[in-house]
Amino acid sequence: MNKYEEAFDVIETILHLMCGEEREDGYKPSQDEMSNSMEDFKELVKKATPKKPLYDDNYFSFCRCPTCKKVVPIHGDYCPRCGQKLDWRIKDD
Repeated sequence: MNKYEEAFDVIETILHLMCGEEREDGYKPSQDEMSNSMEDFKELVKKATPKKPLYDDNYFSFCRCPTCKKVVPIHGDYCPRCGQKLDWRIKDD
């Protein structure tokens, strides 16, 4: 499992426990696991929220990721290096 799947598992377990349900395996997340899961989800939401690419005034044929600052291909949905979702709209709608 990747860290986002693990975070989802922890949060899903917390929600079930809040409803009075327990997992068959008896798993209960620790305080650290709950905190880390929330941080992982915050990171995932941040990456999934589109950001405008950074343009270089001299070279419009490429741009940089607003998060990792690496060069990204024009009109890709995500930065291939860090996974940041990109917003290519000219104007905000």
